[in-house]
Amino acid sequence: MSEAQTYTRFFTVEEANALIPRLRPKVEELLTTFKEIRTEIETAAGQAGLSPGSPELARHLEARAVAPGLFDRVKRLIGELHDQGCLVNGPEAGLVDFPCVYNNEIVFLCWKYGEPRVGYWHRIPDGFAGRRPLLDVSGPEEETRVH
Repeated sequence: MSEAQTYTRFFTVEEANALIPRLRPKVEELLTTFKEIRTEIETAAGQAGLSPGSPELARHLEARAVAPGLFDRVKRLIGELHDQGCLVNGPEAGLVDFPCVYNNEIVFLCWKYGEPRVGYWHRIPDGFAGRRPLLDVSGPEEETRVH
């Protein structure tokens, strides 16, 4: 994601948390759809006697005509989530980011499906691996935690 990325809105922690109850069912459906996609790939591979990574598998998936509908559902759900102003940055893991301005920098408030509320944030280039608890305002080279 580039620094020039534009966002439709910026969230406070409270606004992001208030949105989670509406996002949770869509993210749950997204996760369920990814499980269905994996099952469809495994089923098609098994029936065709192919490994799930085989380049020939696409033809078998197309013939079964199940996967395209599942992929359309994924696109629709991600679109609905993005329409709320947040970003799905890890659809298979249920990761949703909320653009936020902190210390004159655009950062992401970070929520993962299963967490009760937004409890983390990260700088855009750091991604999920750079998640820090909301109270942690240290720089990347600092280890001080603000209480």
